[in-house]
Amino acid sequence: MIEFHAGIGPDSQAVGIALEEMFLDYVVAPARAPIPVTVVGNARLPGLNNILLALARKTNHFLPDATLAAPWIGKTPPALDELEKQLDGRDFIFGVYTIADMAMYPQIATQRDKLAHFPNVARWERRLSLRPEVGRGMGAVSR
Repeated sequence: MIEFHAGIGPDSQAVGIALEEMFLDYVVAPARAPIPVTVVGNARLPGLNNILLALARKTNHFLPDATLAAPWIGKTPPALDELEKQLDGRDFIFGVYTIADMAMYPQIATQRDKLAHFPNVARWERRLSLRPEVGRGMGAVSR
């Protein structure tokens, strides 16, 4: 069982999405953390980048090339024009659904009012918003 110490905001929502998408057993700890932290046994793992990479490696799912993924997992806030170019001709950031999409979605979801100028991003955001795991993951921090 993974203990998830959620913060408030998009990084914690991204971890919630990953936990749901990977069908991992977790419990949200009652106390909030300044950044998301997961605990398995005595091992504590802080920070969005570390957590997403560790979960993807643990499940062997949703893992893009770590070097290519690093800028997308670490972007705060995301640059919509960069994401627009990256999504040109693709359904997801790397063509297939990965932790990069999970990391970016909560930040983009807060900018829906700007997406009229970014049609690729708008289609991507809509596609992800329809995933049940994304909805549950976005709500995980409010449990």
